[in-house]
Amino acid sequence: MHTLATRIANVFLFALAFCYLIELGGGNYEHINVTRIVSLEPPRTMAMLQGPFGFTPRYFWMLFHPLTTLFFVLALVFNWKAVPARRRLLVAAFTIHVLVSIATFAYFAPETGKIAAVPFSDTVDAAAQALARRWANLNLVRLLAYYLAAGCILLALNRPATSR
Repeated sequence: MHTLATRIANVFLFALAFCYLIELGGGNYEHINVTRIVSLEPPRTMAMLQGPFGFTPRYFWMLFHPLTTLFFVLALVFNWKAVPARRRLLVAAFTIHVLVSIATFAYFAPETGKIAAVPFSDTVDAAAQALARRWANLNLVRLLAYYLAAGCILLALNRPATSR
């Protein structure tokens, strides 16, 4: 029989998994459909980031990142007394989440702003191309870290909250 505390722990863990997988989908979409293309031939490819109809993912991330972080904290708090395997997986995922967040705010967000600010031209600039390709390659590493954290969360979801 599950206690109320166990049910609450499971609900927050499920909410975390749901939000994290949505974020993972957003990261996949951005990398496949935006990052990859923008890095091909800047500044020619800047058109997709600029102007009144340019791609602006910040609204998606401004909604889901804080929500996911909130569910992370709640899942950690309510699952802290769960079986050690579940707790370890959540701590590992949260550590990855924090490191990716730090990298995002310290490097990716400012670098995205620099890349998006390159004025559009119907030419290819080798320096801008090198900058954008480095950004895209590092973004792929960041996406792989998201996959690792998501795997930890899904494995935690598969672990019981209490010993039987």
